[in-house]
Amino acid sequence: MKKFQNILIASDIDGTVLWEYAYINPRNFEKLHYFCENGGHFALSTGRSHKDLFIVAQALKQYVNMPCILCNGSYLYDFISDEFLNPFFLNPFPLIEAFRSVKKRFPDVGMRATCARGFLCPAEDSVAIQFLEKSGLAHLTTSLPISAFAQEKIFKAVFTSADLQKLLFLQEEFRKAYGDDYEITLSGKTILEILPKGVSKKIQFPYLKALYPNAELWCIGDFYNDLEMLSGADVAVCPENAVDEIKRISHLRVCHCKDGALADMIDEIEKKLDARSAASL
Repeated sequence: MKKFQNILIASDIDGTVLWEYAYINPRNFEKLHYFCENGGHFALSTGRSHKDLFIVAQALKQYVNMPCILCNGSYLYDFISDEFLNPFFLNPFPLIEAFRSVKKRFPDVGMRATCARGFLCPAEDSVAIQFLEKSGLAHLTTSLPISAFAQEKIFKAVFTSADLQKLLFLQEEFRKAYGDDYEITLSGKTILEILPKGVSKKIQFPYLKALYPNAELWCIGDFYNDLEMLSGADVAVCPENAVDEIKRISHLRVCHCKDGALADMIDEIEKKLDARSAASL
């Protein structure tokens, strides 16, 4: 049996492997190659979708060899078979009401939704359209009236603003008004996400573990949308740059994202496996 055959890694991207939307430490690729060559299973667990995931992290794609957890748990996607697995969808009607309310009160907040074909953007929302253009995602975007969102199967919705305090205010307001319909979480300092009720990255763990019986699941993440994932992992790991709430629940803390946190985690996995092997002799 290969060394890492019974190990699954589910890794966040932004702030965990990818630093400032641009840099991945080369150590991560070296260690991922070693991990996968020796039987390990690697997936990304992120708020991103299957459409934009590898626009920012193309070099990681060659190492992905199990279904990825996408849209913060709204679905799994198998990049080998190009197949959606275990999807969850938003109830669109309270979402449409929330979109209209926010745009009326905060015209500088952008809004979009994610579906199978890419992003949906309210036709009148110039803020969201400009954000997607700046991010290089305009080609994945369909503009349509907010009322038309009710005909779509939506995995998640996103509110974007450079004003973190405004997003925190909206988060609290949404939880009071729509907490029975949605999960509402910050997934970045400029992003507030609306997910189907009960959905987080952790919701996909039973499905993954059924695919890989007896495997041990190691997860690494840095931000609030990783809390549930790390709480459900067999081993929870965070980079040095993680927020304090993440640090408190993690079993291990490794180096900063920009220094190769994922590579450090693979080293820790190997140390634990070697120690187990030595103890059994």
